[in-house]
Amino acid sequence: MAPYALIAEPDPGRAAVLLALVRDEGLEGVVARDGEAAQEAVRQRGSPRLLITDLALPRVDGFVLLSWLREREDAASTAVVVVTAFDELRVRAWQLKDALGIHALLSRRATQELVRDTLKRVLAGQRTALPDAQEPAGDLERQRLERIDAMRLVDEEPPDMELQQLVSEVAQAFGVPVALLSLVLGDRQWFKAHVGLPPSLAKARGTPRDWSFCHHVVQGRESLVVPDATRHPVFRDNPLVRDGIVGSYAGAPLVTSTGEVLGSLCVIDTRPLVLGSEDLAALRELARRVAEDLEQKVLVRPSAQTPSEPAVSKEPALTEDSALAVLREAVRAMDAPVLLVAPGRRPYAGNAALSEWLGLPAERIPGMTLESFCQHVAGLTADPAAALRQLDLASESSRGLQLTVALERPQPRRLRWVARPFPVPGGMAQFLTLTDLGGTPSLREERERSLRVDALTGLDTRRAGEERLLREIGRCRRDGLPFSLLLVDLMGLGRLNATRGFDAGDAALREVARRLESLCARTGFAVRWEGSVLLGALPGVDASRAEGLRQQLQAAHGAPEVVSTTVSVEGEEDPQSTLARAEAALTRAMAEHRAAHPG
Repeated sequence: MAPYALIAEPDPGRAAVLLALVRDEGLEGVVARDGEAAQEAVRQRGSPRLLITDLALPRVDGFVLLSWLREREDAASTAVVVVTAFDELRVRAWQLKDALGIHALLSRRATQELVRDTLKRVLAGQRTALPDAQEPAGDLERQRLERIDAMRLVDEEPPDMELQQLVSEVAQAFGVPVALLSLVLGDRQWFKAHVGLPPSLAKARGTPRDWSFCHHVVQGRESLVVPDATRHPVFRDNPLVRDGIVGSYAGAPLVTSTGEVLGSLCVIDTRPLVLGSEDLAALRELARRVAEDLEQKVLVRPSAQTPSEPAVSKEPALTEDSALAVLREAVRAMDAPVLLVAPGRRPYAGNAALSEWLGLPAERIPGMTLESFCQHVAGLTADPAAALRQLDLASESSRGLQLTVALERPQPRRLRWVARPFPVPGGMAQFLTLTDLGGTPSLREERERSLRVDALTGLDTRRAGEERLLREIGRCRRDGLPFSLLLVDLMGLGRLNATRGFDAGDAALREVARRLESLCARTGFAVRWEGSVLLGALPGVDASRAEGLRQQLQAAHGAPEVVSTTVSVEGEEDPQSTLARAEAALTRAMAEHRAAHPG
């Protein structure tokens, strides 16, 4: 296989710059948005000629990725360049450079020319693992602390109720017990708002700065994710980690309009964190909005009133209903198609453009659920089942999610669906915006779709199915859930084609596919595996439940005859080994069936 460069970088803009640099060196570039995706790329393609990675990656951090890579026999010649914003992580990587096989360490602040020169040298076999000099931070830190003082953000008053509501909604949206709005001061971090903290920390409203994960966000001026702090070489000895308060962390900087980083909006779990790059993008966007709101409150904060000044009555605070009503009028005035989704995932209002593009009367929208809205959109496509799977994912994880949908009705359009969250007094609302991409799908896009969707059954092809299987097995393993496979073979498909024609054979295969997809619909998905063989993926389903589903499939009256078998993932078994066991079990079941029904 041709040598390639693997770029493990969550930020699409930075990944694009690095991709151009490695192509200049004559290497094919492969981008992975998180550490788990980087591992999967290596499993699929073998170890790369060059790995460029951050140390703060979602799902699997850079330290774990490098340790895992060095255990592979084919990784001995892989050159590794680390680029990260966090000084303390870079220093620790320098200390571990020999064990991790690091050839160069760069700051995120390194110039493009320095990165280019470093890549040339490591590809030429030179080991240049010297940490670049840190920028002097004294003046910047003094300006930052002065900005916090000038904004009068630290006080002895109880936490602001709006900010408390915000962090509660953030914790709920990201599925974690703890969320903080943390200001990093000279010697401590102070919690402007918090939810889910142990009583001692909630009472103190802070910790020493040395314990603070948010300190690293301020120093690096970047989002930081630590998927598993208990295994992290920088954070595992942190008192908050040792005491079981922090098991994982993700934080985004609160950056003012003049560039100072006040602190962090962060989420914390006691278990490993499974947030992806889209989740981090959403957290960054929320942090940006919070910083803007903090600055706005400073601008409108009344100065101390003198006795001669008349009292000014306060405007009533916005409620959820009043905020949504204002937003509804703004949406209706927009030319682009927009759907306003209220807290609780309730479609609240759309505009005329949305109604026209989707053939959906505006008055119907407030009575719909988000699921029924997705069903309506999917029904406008050529493949409603596949489109609904896409849109279901979008509605479940719509924090910053983008996808493309091809409509056939009311008018053929290729649309970009973008979901963006934002806080309102009652929780987290969303804007769903649609953009017409124009033109018809390219030949490459059509070919890619044909490689991922089986034209006969509408199921995932083996290529697409294997990708989903690997992701789902990994997710279930992280969450401690079972995972089972159901393999099905339509017996006698060749004979049916020969005696009754290919239309009859196709109809029989579609019928079996429909039944299998129906059985898998609640938790999993079905795949056209090969020829007459279909595969059902059952995340969260143990061996006994899988066997019950298999028997239900076999017992269908008047349906085409099938042979089936089930297997379940065992411990840390490699997914390919699970598939091999499943295929071997189906082969045995087919042989037994033929022996019992000769001729």
